[in-house]
Amino acid sequence: MNLAYRHVNLNPDQQTIDPFIRMESMNVELDYIAAIDITIRERSGGKVVWGATVSRLHSVQPGEYMHQGAATAAFLETFRDVLSEYPATGE
Repeated sequence: MNLAYRHVNLNPDQQTIDPFIRMESMNVELDYIAAIDITIRERSGGKVVWGATVSRLHSVQPGEYMHQGAATAAFLETFRDVLSEYPATGE
């Protein structure tokens, strides 16, 4: 299984800002789309057998850090939803 993160900044002036590194001195709202690509491959041969993408629009205010509190529950719920589409054994 491979999980790959990517993000798309929605403001051209923010293309070089990394949303994972939030400096206290930064006084701008970050607007971006975060996406996690999920790929499951066969152990031998590496053929892709299933894949999905989870994405979310973010608007982060100065001083906020998105990966705490309510975000944890949102991640869990989202991954449960997307993985519910994974084929059951024998299908």
